[in-house]
Amino acid sequence: MSYLLCSIEKAGILTSIQDLGRFGYQHYGVPISGAMDKVALQIGNGLVGNDLGAACLEVTMGGTTLQASHDHLVAITGADLDAKLNGRRAPLWSTFIWRKGDTLTFKGPVEGIRAYIAVQGGLDSDSILGSQSVYERGQMGRHIQSGDQLYSHSNQIDRKKIGLSHDKRPSYDKDIDVRMVVSQHESYIKKESIEAFFNTTYTVSAGDRMGIQLDGEAMTFQDTGDIISEAVTFGTVQVPSSGTPVILMADSQTTGGYVTIGNIIRADLWKIAQLPPGGKINFHKISHEEARKLSKDLHAFLSSLQKEAKYIPSK
Repeated sequence: MSYLLCSIEKAGILTSIQDLGRFGYQHYGVPISGAMDKVALQIGNGLVGNDLGAACLEVTMGGTTLQASHDHLVAITGADLDAKLNGRRAPLWSTFIWRKGDTLTFKGPVEGIRAYIAVQGGLDSDSILGSQSVYERGQMGRHIQSGDQLYSHSNQIDRKKIGLSHDKRPSYDKDIDVRMVVSQHESYIKKESIEAFFNTTYTVSAGDRMGIQLDGEAMTFQDTGDIISEAVTFGTVQVPSSGTPVILMADSQTTGGYVTIGNIIRADLWKIAQLPPGGKINFHKISHEEARKLSKDLHAFLSSLQKEAKYIPSK
């Protein structure tokens, strides 16, 4: 059954419904898509008692205003976009009741660039190839527009007010370090250029849900940067003919014909997703074994979210 959740008074720069993505269709050229910051999405779902992969609203950069149509239990996670509930600062990283007629606004970035609204029961929208994630380039849904109405799967409010303790909340810095596993294409790139890559601070010049362009030390090839197309994914760092690296994001193509320097580990992808234009990145090389351990640690944390969440007395 479907329940009216809210109306969209102002859609903002880019607001869309996202879950963890659609899997099993990459060989048909369909990207996984899903939330850019999957950690924030899963934390939000854990707080409101959903399956961790349930669909949420991804708000990018802000400029968004929503008005509740019925009472619902919600949690806002991810970026601090100066969220206001009826003009007062809205709770972040904790549950609260969004009551009928209440207005929720996201003015703009304070820290990070993508916020997530998790609703108890999850958002109700069309599922395509097993996912509610919007992927507009593939004509799989569209972003939220002013005048739209959103629906949820439930109108229950059966949880106490809880929030993630401050020491467990991610910090969205504008100068980040990310770890990566190098690709098999090292031999295509000059050795001194690879060394320079790991000693260069790159700057985000532009980006979207498909990829992030970087400014910084251009890489040089032994011969050519063109290869026979092979699989790429969220976090792959490509080196096009210009020599300037590009980070592929959630809506990236599934194959590419450029040399790659490596893949950012899954445990660090959220940092990239929250980095604004002008943000700084330093890359660090780690082993496959270290990457697997960090991925397991992240999975263990997300799986224990409701145990980690601490109760906060209602005000």
